[in-house]
Amino acid sequence: MELGLDGTVAVVTGGASTIGRAIAMALAAEGAVVAIFDRDGALADKTTAQIHSGGGVATFHQVDLTDLDSTEAAVGIVEDELGPIRTLVNSVGWNGKAAAFLDLPPERWAELHTRNIATTANATRAVLRRMVERREGSIVSIASDAGFGAPGASAYGATKAGVMSFMRSIASEYGPFGVRANTVSMGLVIPETGDLGEHGGWRYDTGLNEEAVETIKATTPLRLLAEANDIASAVAFLASHQARRLTGQILSVSGGYCMPR
Repeated sequence: MELGLDGTVAVVTGGASTIGRAIAMALAAEGAVVAIFDRDGALADKTTAQIHSGGGVATFHQVDLTDLDSTEAAVGIVEDELGPIRTLVNSVGWNGKAAAFLDLPPERWAELHTRNIATTANATRAVLRRMVERREGSIVSIASDAGFGAPGASAYGATKAGVMSFMRSIASEYGPFGVRANTVSMGLVIPETGDLGEHGGWRYDTGLNEEAVETIKATTPLRLLAEANDIASAVAFLASHQARRLTGQILSVSGGYCMPR
């Protein structure tokens, strides 16, 4: 299937490792020019080198996405050096250790909002105005099936539900300007060994042991966990011309663990 991404510019936030890395590599494999926004320079250099070795094109921009001014400055540099951004993938996110609501300190709520909502809003704001002016663009944000409600994930799930709602609002408001906005909601994805950096969320204790992982697999219709490449394939499709009539959608890539309606 020809996705029509060849030569287009795509920004992938959190593109240095895990899910973001797989997305950056998938888009580059489809011919997109990928700009990785991340804080982890070492892993970003590794990812861009892998993309280059495969014949793709990628650049790294060290950005603190919680800072709007820095994010907008990085977007300006990308457009000046690479060209108009056609695709934005919001992949930055963090969960932390699972805990019941009453065991969560208020500062944990604030941190999750900053990392999961503010980063998505900042990147979207910086890119969206340019897309609206050009009457073209696709935004794909990464959420989680925890956004539909899950024990031990009240704060994390609330922020990911916020991402889903935010994308649907963007889809409704800016569809008339040629901008599409969709969400890929992921199930549990366990990072590969060596694919974690200094700022990676999995460096924190998520509280998931082997028994918990096996329980999730046993309650998943396909009895398989999704892998990073599964998420990346879904993102590449939603970003592409083949999905030109899809907007405001939530695609759960979880082996059927969640079936949103």
